[in-house]
Amino acid sequence: MTKRYVDTRKDLVVRKSETIVKARYRLSPLAIKFISVVIANLKRSDDLNQEYVVKVKDFQELTGQKTKRIYELIDEALENLLTNPITIPLGDERNTILKANWVSGATYNDGEVRFMIYPKLRPFLLEFKEKYLTYKIENILSLRGDYTVRMYEILKNWLETDKRYGRKKVEKIISVNELREILEVTRGYPYGGSSGIKTRIIEKAKQELIEKTDITFEYEEIKTGRKVTHIKFIIRDNPNGSRRLRSNKKINITAETVVLKVSEEVKSKLKQITDELLREINKYINECGIEYVVSNIEYANKNAKDNYVAYLLSALKKDWAKNMRLKQEEQNKYERAREEYKKFIGKVIVAKDERYIVEESSIYRENDNSAIPLGDILKNWDKWRPFLEKKATETGVL
Repeated sequence: MTKRYVDTRKDLVVRKSETIVKARYRLSPLAIKFISVVIANLKRSDDLNQEYVVKVKDFQELTGQKTKRIYELIDEALENLLTNPITIPLGDERNTILKANWVSGATYNDGEVRFMIYPKLRPFLLEFKEKYLTYKIENILSLRGDYTVRMYEILKNWLETDKRYGRKKVEKIISVNELREILEVTRGYPYGGSSGIKTRIIEKAKQELIEKTDITFEYEEIKTGRKVTHIKFIIRDNPNGSRRLRSNKKINITAETVVLKVSEEVKSKLKQITDELLREINKYINECGIEYVVSNIEYANKNAKDNYVAYLLSALKKDWAKNMRLKQEEQNKYERAREEYKKFIGKVIVAKDERYIVEESSIYRENDNSAIPLGDILKNWDKWRPFLEKKATETGVL
């Protein structure tokens, strides 16, 4: 077995076959960035048993992770890659579907992560017999939304494919159901509402892509009756994003633009405005993202007693809203798990010699007459979800 250290330069070029781009999978933002950096390092001459080594410190610097929890985050990303398989329709006469993990196990110590790419994925990552997507890794490094990297790759692929025919903008229509399947969004997840696909996925991606990448898009909803059933995406190159990436400098946002950006999410919530405050908001939007700024504004609005501006500046500097964001992220994760669990309710699943009956408040295990509480299941949903999907499919109830 040979090993090779993974290069973590920001000008790395990622190449993914169209099959991978269109495949069904859901990974955390950090897990997608991790595997994309590795994909950018793959070579056709690599041995089948090639071991890749990522230095945690280098990856941390590349992705701008300033947290002391980096090893914990890397562990979560690896768990994500090992428990959330990619589903690829092979397009043959037998309608064969490949389900595969991204990596074949992983070990980490002394600040290094070692792993191998799952063998059956290699043809889709190295042997391009079809159209494929290319982009610079720096386009996705600052993206934070759960689905934003995937949206970037899907839209970028559409744009680059049609640009070959001289088109400066690309219009593509996709059904809500198809988008839901590609992103692996549970069917219980609504399209509309404050926590639906439109707000949490499409609008989030629209905001992030224009700020941080080389593409931008608009979209139109297409209804069948009163229900939104399709989305029309209008995608273009983003000159501002391209210039920023080429120069490796932050966007120079004016104070007026900052107020507009912040007001999109927290309109009228700034209780007091000064030039110094606007400059700091500008700086932190560039360095930490708009969610970081918004959460600390909301924290200051709730807790500041005297000298609002000084309190908010301290909140931005020390990230006093961190626990509030983490708590909200956990709550969102829990709610998504609850929605995904619903599709299994009422199903009887067979795993080896055991029978599981999925109920609203628990999973009943017939063999030992015991019940696993719903709370415990949702807390460990990253492990339960692939188990239930795999066994339900094998049992023929999903």
